[in-house]
Amino acid sequence: MQNIRQALPQDIPYLYSICLRTAFAGLDGTPYFNDPWCVGHYYAAPYFFWEPDLCFVALDETGKPSGYITGTSNTASFTSWVQETWLPPLQEHYKQDKEFKSDAEESVVKILLKGPGQGIWQNLGYPAHLHINLLPNLQGKGLGRSLMETFFAAVLEKGATGIHLGVDGRNTRAYGFYERMGFKILEQQSWGCIFGKTLV
Repeated sequence: MQNIRQALPQDIPYLYSICLRTAFAGLDGTPYFNDPWCVGHYYAAPYFFWEPDLCFVALDETGKPSGYITGTSNTASFTSWVQETWLPPLQEHYKQDKEFKSDAEESVVKILLKGPGQGIWQNLGYPAHLHINLLPNLQGKGLGRSLMETFFAAVLEKGATGIHLGVDGRNTRAYGFYERMGFKILEQQSWGCIFGKTLV
C-alpha cells in the first residue's frame, strides 16, 4: 500500500512525536509529560535500532509519517539487548528525576529504570510483540489494518509464528481493533490485557 513504507532513520523524530501524542491510553499524552522523549525511548525508538526491518510508518496526505508499527520477532533477544545496551545510558540520565508532571510520566520513568521483565509469552508460542499507534487524522481509514498486515508478513518471514501485545484497559476502542485483527485475550492484568495472535 502506497501509504505504508518501511521506517527510515529520518523518521525517528516522527516516531517519538507519534508515541507521545498517543501515550495516554491512545490519546495525546503531551499535557502529562515534562520530558517529551521518555515514552519514545521505551516504546518506539529501541525497536528501530534493534530490528529496523520490522518498523513501518503510515503517511498522511502530505507524505508525513503520522502512524507507525514497531516490534520484534524475538522478544527474549530484544529484551536482553534493551537491558544490556539500550537502557544503561538512559538509566544514568533518568535516575536523578524526582519530579514528574503526572503519574503517567512517573510510571514510564520507572519502567526505564527497571527495564522490561522477561515475560512468558515468547515461550508459549508468541515470540514476537509489537506497538502500533496512529494519530487521529489517519484513524478509521484502514491504515491500522494495513500496518498490522504488513508487520504480520514481515515477522512471519523471520520465522515468528505468534505475536503478543499489551493494551491499556482504558483504551477500549483498541480492544475491538485487535479482536477484529484476530487477536484473543491471553491474560488479564491490573492495567489491561495481554493479547495474542497465531499467524499459522
